[in-house]
Amino acid sequence: MSAASYQKAWDQLPETLRVARAGAWKQFVAKGFPSKREEDWRYTDLSALNDARFAEATETSIVATTLQNWQSLVFANGQRQNGEVRAFETPLADDGITALNAALTRDGLDLRVARKQKAEPLHLLCLNSAAAMTHLRHRVVLEAGSEATLLIDTRGDDSATLATGVLEVEIGANARLRLLRIQDGGQASTDLFRSQIRVGRDARLEYVGLDLGGALVRHDLNVQLCEPGAYAEVHGVFAPGGSTHVDTHTRILHQAPHTTSREVFRGLVADRAHAVFNGRIVVEKAAQKTDSEQKLASLLLSPGAEINAKPELEIYADDVKCAHGATCGQLDEMALYYLRSRGLDSDTARNLLLFAFAHEVLAKVGAEDARREMERRLANRLPGSTAYEDLI
Repeated sequence: MSAASYQKAWDQLPETLRVARAGAWKQFVAKGFPSKREEDWRYTDLSALNDARFAEATETSIVATTLQNWQSLVFANGQRQNGEVRAFETPLADDGITALNAALTRDGLDLRVARKQKAEPLHLLCLNSAAAMTHLRHRVVLEAGSEATLLIDTRGDDSATLATGVLEVEIGANARLRLLRIQDGGQASTDLFRSQIRVGRDARLEYVGLDLGGALVRHDLNVQLCEPGAYAEVHGVFAPGGSTHVDTHTRILHQAPHTTSREVFRGLVADRAHAVFNGRIVVEKAAQKTDSEQKLASLLLSPGAEINAKPELEIYADDVKCAHGATCGQLDEMALYYLRSRGLDSDTARNLLLFAFAHEVLAKVGAEDARREMERRLANRLPGSTAYEDLI
């Protein structure tokens, strides 16, 4: 791969940053973007990024609407719109994408919640437009006994943007993080996001994600249950349409005894969209008394829709309770007929069933205003959404 497409962005960094991040830039030049020859990328092709060109836009025409009664932090094409620019040490990287992000990132969320404190809910809004390239890196630290709710909300227009993001989370003993994510890019956008989360002793992670598509969307969600009593709920809905591509890779690593994980994903794949889901659960030898469940269910809503699903379960301990499974099908015609016989028109009946299918996941969002926002955004992407609006 030639790094010429990204050289200009590197050259524009302040000299102090180029010196500090020279290792990350060399790593990106050497490795480039992952290829389909790698198992984790066999269904997702990044080759179009090798020679892509991106603008240097700092403004956006996307309206920044945030949730009422939530604190907000807004980035427009990678530029902070409120608050002070984050100061952080040289980021780490482990592949070409995170190396590019580590080399070029200039800002991001830096949230630390003190011991036994409860933070105000925070809406992190990232607006990407005007064929811009953005790189943000976020860090969240919850000290022992603390609590926080964070919504990461990415929106895009129809221009060919590239956004990379890295989220690093440390959840201390007896702390609780409610992490929500909405990815709602334009039809030509590329969004590559990595979440790395460590859950401490008797701590709790509650994650709910909603991926609505883009030209190419990839989310790697890695959760480490690294101390006894750690608990994680990892749930999501992906609903690509048009010719979009959504790839979700989850990794839940049980490293200590008496750890618990619950994972439920629902897919709604329409038109000529392509969805990929790879969910891997690993129970290490030391993680006795692990309790883990993973479920994936998907609906193909048109003949051209496609999904590649691969649940994985690796167990190296001998006293565990684990289960996983995946199903894929179409809407039940008898259920549609039943709703039509009760006076509903075709679009309303169809979308009522789709809403019920996705609601098992979205109902896990405890904050009502965030849950309704996620339901509204999902409704806008479903066929016949005008008929669906009265149902939420």
